[in-house]
Amino acid sequence: MAHKLKIRQSTSLIQKFKIVVGAACILALVIYLTVGINTSDVEDSLAAHRNLMANDPINNGEVITGFTWDENYPLKADVGNNAISTNGNVECISGGTDSSLGLSAGNTMKNIDLKIKATEDLNGDGIDIAIDFKRMEESGDFFTRGNQFNFGMKDGKISIRYKLTAPNGKSYAVNEQTNYEIPEDNEFRNYRFIYNAINGKAEILVNNATIWTNQTIAMARLTWKTDEPIIIGNGMNGSGKAIPIFDNLIIRKTGSTSSAPMELLSFSAELKGFEVLINWNTSKEMGTDFFKIERSTDTKTYEEIGRVKAAEQSLSLKAYALIDQKPIIGVSYYRLALGNNTAKSIWMPVIAFRLKPEMLQAAASSNPGTTIIEK
Repeated sequence: MAHKLKIRQSTSLIQKFKIVVGAACILALVIYLTVGINTSDVEDSLAAHRNLMANDPINNGEVITGFTWDENYPLKADVGNNAISTNGNVECISGGTDSSLGLSAGNTMKNIDLKIKATEDLNGDGIDIAIDFKRMEESGDFFTRGNQFNFGMKDGKISIRYKLTAPNGKSYAVNEQTNYEIPEDNEFRNYRFIYNAINGKAEILVNNATIWTNQTIAMARLTWKTDEPIIIGNGMNGSGKAIPIFDNLIIRKTGSTSSAPMELLSFSAELKGFEVLINWNTSKEMGTDFFKIERSTDTKTYEEIGRVKAAEQSLSLKAYALIDQKPIIGVSYYRLALGNNTAKSIWMPVIAFRLKPEMLQAAASSNPGTTIIEK
């Protein structure tokens, strides 16, 4: 009996051990799956944000709002505030740019009407709007704000309407249908409107190629009601087909007329040997003390790479330059800050520069013995 009891006790202990080990394995599996899924979600979200930035080589200012619609939630923004409403049939479905998800109106002939609440950042003197669009109808709007602003399509051609107020109070109205007809070829293209209030220039680009420009007086600001929301996809329903027609919306700042004690004519970057040369020119400076160049890889976190003494007072052309002696492989964003003795520092437009390894290899080939170190 004692022998049998020992066997039963031993068996009981083994069973308990198996139960404990089994429970631990199940718990570990649950933790692994939970952490793995959450990590995947975070990585997917970060990847969507990186892609939103990387797909656009031209950068004229800090991003206010950005949507990739890759998270299968139409109101969810990748950058900035979420949208507040849309029609109940709008969905994020496959078939967007680069095989990602895109925004569809659904199959009920209801317009997308994605509404973005007005914020202080959206009430700037200028604006930069870019969106990927696939034409499925004759007319509709990419971006609408009340009766003062409309960027979209009329009878298949790109159209633009906006109002400006000059420093002397005079008003200007622009309302044009361009000669560019959007192809009906089931292809996404990037459509972009930029208005820079500092120089009074507006332009429309298709896949980064300019197809329309308009020049008004410098320092004229966009005029709109500051409490009116932005509507994306007003009058656009994809002809009732459940396919994506929008993708990758980016809205940026372009500078303020009220904080510009100088006139900036140009701001550019180019590779010189193994360094990036940053150039800028001014035509007027009123109380400028110094210029500061900062660099970023994500348009959010910047680091200073150098300063240049400014002219202080000038009504003639001035040229400036600064060298980034240790450029970064990939896309870098450079912004110009103006320090002055009459106001706090003012941030001017941002430019992007893409440094490819082969560019450095080409420079090295003309300088034998040089070793390229990629960061």
